[in-house]
Amino acid sequence: TVVNHAWQEGLVSEDGTLKAHSFSRSNLQSYGTIDFISGKVSKSDGDVNSQTMLRNVHGILNTVSWGIMMPIGVMMGRYLKVVDGLGSTWFHLHRACQSLAFLIGIVGFGTGLYIGNHSGVHHSPHRCIGITLMCLASAQVLVAVCFRPKKDHKYRIFWNIFHYIVGYATIALAIWNVLKGFDILNAHNVWKNSYVGIIISLGAIAVILEVTTWIWVCNKKRAKNSEDHVAIGEQLT
Repeated sequence: TVVNHAWQEGLVSEDGTLKAHSFSRSNLQSYGTIDFISGKVSKSDGDVNSQTMLRNVHGILNTVSWGIMMPIGVMMGRYLKVVDGLGSTWFHLHRACQSLAFLIGIVGFGTGLYIGNHSGVHHSPHRCIGITLMCLASAQVLVAVCFRPKKDHKYRIFWNIFHYIVGYATIALAIWNVLKGFDILNAHNVWKNSYVGIIISLGAIAVILEVTTWIWVCNKKRAKNSEDHVAIGEQLT
């Protein structure tokens, strides 16, 4: 006499195929039980709340790791190494930031797979990009840790090319997938806009640092060339 009742609303494609419904709070709580003898209607939202919490955890972990920490780690590797006096400190900071981001990203990736397998709802583009990200990041870690040649090795140039291409591709895909994740969760605009603001700020800082770095490097080369010319002139005299 007790019936579990679920209801939803969503979009329908032109060919009549049902599309995935929204994941807003009201959509996720649209089910309950009806007792036809007593006439009581109850709402069972414990599982819904746990699913909502998992989705929020998934979103937070991946936004922080893939979407924020990894771009910052790339900026560390790009701009700190030219600073005099840091020595190899820039490398340790870069590696620590990317390693922590990768570990957090693994947890976020795992929660995404768990949610997809248990909810039965799959967002193919978001899922495929996430799997691609994990493959790229894993390859990056493997090559960086196990196959990094010394600076004077003849194959170091190829390692650098691979490291740069995979690194920047991972960052671009990560930002794109985080934005897709916000759309899937139907997150409040303030969260998505805040993330976009963070990315724009990081991009602006990167542009400023890029210009500053090139000016500094060029001035340093000119100063070194001037010193070399002076030294050669003194030797000739």
